[in-house]
Amino acid sequence: MKKNKLMVVGAHCDDIELCYGATMLKYHEQFGYEIVYVQSTNNMSGSWTEAVEGERAATAPKVPAWVTDIQSTPVNRRMVHQVPWYIEMAQRKLEAANSARKFFHTEPIHLDYAQRHYWNRDLKMVDLRYGSPPPDCLDPEIPTIMTACDDPSAINRVADLILEKDPEVILTHAAVDYTFEHTGTTLLMKHAFNKALEKGYDGSLLCSVPSGGMGMGKFFDRWDSFVDTTGYLAKKYEAIGMHACQMPYPEDLDLMDAVRGKICGVGEIEPYTVVELSETRKGTLTQELAKNHIFCNKNWMKLFFSPESKKILADFHDGFNRRNGITPRKKAKCNATP
Repeated sequence: MKKNKLMVVGAHCDDIELCYGATMLKYHEQFGYEIVYVQSTNNMSGSWTEAVEGERAATAPKVPAWVTDIQSTPVNRRMVHQVPWYIEMAQRKLEAANSARKFFHTEPIHLDYAQRHYWNRDLKMVDLRYGSPPPDCLDPEIPTIMTACDDPSAINRVADLILEKDPEVILTHAAVDYTFEHTGTTLLMKHAFNKALEKGYDGSLLCSVPSGGMGMGKFFDRWDSFVDTTGYLAKKYEAIGMHACQMPYPEDLDLMDAVRGKICGVGEIEPYTVVELSETRKGTLTQELAKNHIFCNKNWMKLFFSPESKKILADFHDGFNRRNGITPRKKAKCNATP
């Protein structure tokens, strides 16, 4: 019997668990879906953040003692280490592999498109621009994630991966996200999805909705389908915590799974926007997404414009501001007359 597959695509190590972790856990554990775990970038940028207080400090991954090219800065309960790309990349990929194996019984697939910048061996941030020196790990024949979405060979490569794995559903980043490495990943997946459709693929493509909100207007914080992930939030936090050099204290994250679940009348959800829902696949995941797509469309005004849903979100944001010592910005008054 052919096994149903769920393909999840994230730009960086930890994005996958943050965006779709509970959906993956539910459909892997409860329905036996095979997880195709894809990362689009080579993870050569960023910082190594180490927990230095509490229980997590005892198990936090340490920068190897032999690494001499390092700059460390204490920030709250963390020590933020700037290290060259080849140190950062190795640790992030190791943590991704550990999470993929432990929770989803799979291996990561790394497309390895370069990020937009990296820390060189002298701990200088280098942007990938015209004339900038490439890092040692960069194959000059492979585009960066900033331009892969326009590169025919990159599009065909990902389309071939879709056709090879034949997932029932593909989940990727939001179409508008806080970093172009996410948005570039989504554009690459959309072009590859279209190419795969031309060659006979008949699965679905959906985009995640960032947990913290985009700050780009409320439109981009809404969804038109979701997966009911009630009961999987604690394990999702555990999976996120596997990326310890990025998320040293996952419990500090203010994920909105329960808040958005309350808006939808269930315990917890992971929300999505539909790019295309298959009419031929009849798997359990497709059926849930289709059912909840209808629900969202029928209840759009109640979900996003009712006093009840506005209060749920307002209470969450008030609590977030209190926990983080944030003073809300006053809204400007409009003096225009209708």
